[in-house]
Amino acid sequence: MLKCGMAELEITPPLGSSMPGYTAERKSEGIRDPLYAKALVVESEETVLAFIAIDALYIPGREADRIRERLLAYTGIPVERTMVSATHTHTGAPVRIGLDGSRHDEYLAYMADRAADAAIVAYNGRKPARLGWGTGHVGEVSFNRRYWMKDGQLRTNPGFLNPEIDRPAGPIDPEVSVLRIDDLDGRAMGVVASFACHTDTVGGSSYSGDYPAVLSATLKESLGEHAVSVFLLGACGDINHTDTSKAKPADRSITREIGLRLAGEVLRVREETETVTEARAGAVRDFISMGLREASPREIEQAQKVLADSRVVGAERFFAEQIMKVAELAGGEAQLEVQAMRLGDLAFVGLPGEIFVELGLSVKRASPYAHTVVNTLCNGSIYGYVCTEAAYTQGGYEPRLKVFNRITPGTGERLAKSAEALLQGLLESSSIPGQ
Repeated sequence: MLKCGMAELEITPPLGSSMPGYTAERKSEGIRDPLYAKALVVESEETVLAFIAIDALYIPGREADRIRERLLAYTGIPVERTMVSATHTHTGAPVRIGLDGSRHDEYLAYMADRAADAAIVAYNGRKPARLGWGTGHVGEVSFNRRYWMKDGQLRTNPGFLNPEIDRPAGPIDPEVSVLRIDDLDGRAMGVVASFACHTDTVGGSSYSGDYPAVLSATLKESLGEHAVSVFLLGACGDINHTDTSKAKPADRSITREIGLRLAGEVLRVREETETVTEARAGAVRDFISMGLREASPREIEQAQKVLADSRVVGAERFFAEQIMKVAELAGGEAQLEVQAMRLGDLAFVGLPGEIFVELGLSVKRASPYAHTVVNTLCNGSIYGYVCTEAAYTQGGYEPRLKVFNRITPGTGERLAKSAEALLQGLLESSSIPGQ
């Protein structure tokens, strides 16, 4: 018999805190909607899995470890069976040092403890449940933001109706994955939904969970205020909500539009999904080593030229400053965690960083499971764009070197291969394949 618990706890920081996500320092000035840490705990026979999603740009490694260790201490759920991820909202908590050098260590400790507590509350409140899973599609709200231009160059977000645009440089993933969680009476406990589109539709300096907040509010209107909506961000390192082939949209809420579209599809899939009271559960993980990318002599020389020219401002000056900061940092290696979990024939892959959509699609295609969710920005092992190897020679915004973006070429393909192997091994280790 399956047992489940769900919970959500608010983690909105004080106003005046740094808001990471852009190339200029921002301080929070308001609250459009509260930020949350949300959790689902699933028990199947002797196995307990925990999923924790936090309204933040990413989760630093120290805080991810703190969350998992606190959960282990209070519930006994092993670290390898806990998946911690960020929704990647660009109007969220101060999870890294501000561009002005400001630190928020006290808040980060609070955020981590609240996230763990959400899972602890979910664990303590678990009860017999029914689960069901399925997929839907939402189109025309997500777009590949990398474009080949007519001159053969590649640009990221080249501007609305740019006449020099030739074609998008990659695909999208319009799939919406839905996990339905009900009690034995059929009353909704909540849902887990996954979609691949950058959570950067709000802007400004007010806290917001972005379109997943609209999704959550809409689901509560239909399923009840008690229902918890856990959002897992799909592979969208090169995907956002801007369609540059059309004119800039009139004054309307893209955030609300995406949230409502997703909510409608999630509810449709949920209603059409059959539920079960038993499902084989499991979790495995692996680590790969990655040498941190360093600034080359050519990059340093170019950055020095940019900084010597007072006419260069904005993003180009920011990136030049970043090159010089990277040049001062030591090299070394990072250990990147890859995680796979299963509930019946539904699989979850947890990958670090902002994964390009091509990599996420390759994992889904290779998966031996009927349904596979690729969750990103997981477990705090690295932050930055996990590009395809080709992207490093193509150019564009995403592969550019920064203090928080030192991922080396080829890492994305290695992560995908590791995930594919874990999924296969997880299936083969089960005594009831496909259950």
